[in-house]
Amino acid sequence: MEDTNVYGKPVTLKNILKFAVPTIAMTVFMSFYTMVDGLFVSNLIGTDALSAINLTAPVIQLVTAVSTMLATGGSAVIMKKMGEQKHQEAKEDFTFLILVNVLAGLAMWGIGHAAMGHIFAGMGLSADVAGYCMEYLSHYLWFTVPILLMNNFTLYMIASGKATLSLIWPALSPQRGSGRAVSLPPSPMGSWSA
Repeated sequence: MEDTNVYGKPVTLKNILKFAVPTIAMTVFMSFYTMVDGLFVSNLIGTDALSAINLTAPVIQLVTAVSTMLATGGSAVIMKKMGEQKHQEAKEDFTFLILVNVLAGLAMWGIGHAAMGHIFAGMGLSADVAGYCMEYLSHYLWFTVPILLMNNFTLYMIASGKATLSLIWPALSPQRGSGRAVSLPPSPMGSWSA
């Protein structure tokens, strides 16, 4: 019978690849998703909308960076305690980290909504591109908490030995990776169709 405790398994190339291959595949999949998304937006909506997506990318990547930071550090702490058979402490840390993610997401949502007008006003953008940026980012920010939680749960699944599940889960979600969606919401400035 196979040892189901992932923390009790020896560190071998086979065991490392069980964790690494799904993670690498997920990263490649999300890169293709981002490229295809850009093609759809530029061809179906227009280059102004594609510009808006790319101009909002630093804010979106900040959300991803905070999420990855919390998930990576959090999973290391949880894995260490699980390996030391401190299951109750690991559960408490998990709960605390989920709460921290929710609070960080709410803070980023509030700061993002408060600052985005100033950020885009200072860029000297055309009215169309600025409108796309404001609309796209304001819609994206509503999903900050779920995105943080999804990124964290994905890394926690890897830490718990469910790396294949962590590959499948993001593939089912339209807001993974760059945070881009295939279509943008309707604009008050008119139709976005090309």
